[in-house]
Amino acid sequence: MVSTSILFALGALLLYGGWAVAGGVATRSLSPVNAVFLSYVASLVIAGGYVLSLRRPVSGTRVDVAAALVSGAFLAAASICFYAGLARGNMAIVSAIAALYFVIPAIVGVFYFGAQLSATNVAGLVLAVVAVGLVAT
Repeated sequence: MVSTSILFALGALLLYGGWAVAGGVATRSLSPVNAVFLSYVASLVIAGGYVLSLRRPVSGTRVDVAAALVSGAFLAAASICFYAGLARGNMAIVSAIAALYFVIPAIVGVFYFGAQLSATNVAGLVLAVVAVGLVAT
């Protein structure tokens, strides 16, 4: 049986793919900043509706709330960069390069949070970077 975490990951994969394609279409006539703004309006409606439907207060430590806000700031800035790339380049190449974002938390995890990477993990990261390099050429 497939774990629910894998099902959610597959859902994220499909939805991120849809996000990239829709963003590419949007930037044909919208500026990247306007496309990001409109996408965030839609995001707030969906995420806000979900939070309200849970009927639970948003709570956490100050550090965790601050981390969530910083995360959102990174995501907004990354989205503007991504949409600007889509407006100027090939959707497949821009999306493939941006999809390598997972390398950053892997590296940060090792150096700042004591995460352990096996030789297989390192090989996977290297192969992912090589694969994106091949897609981008």
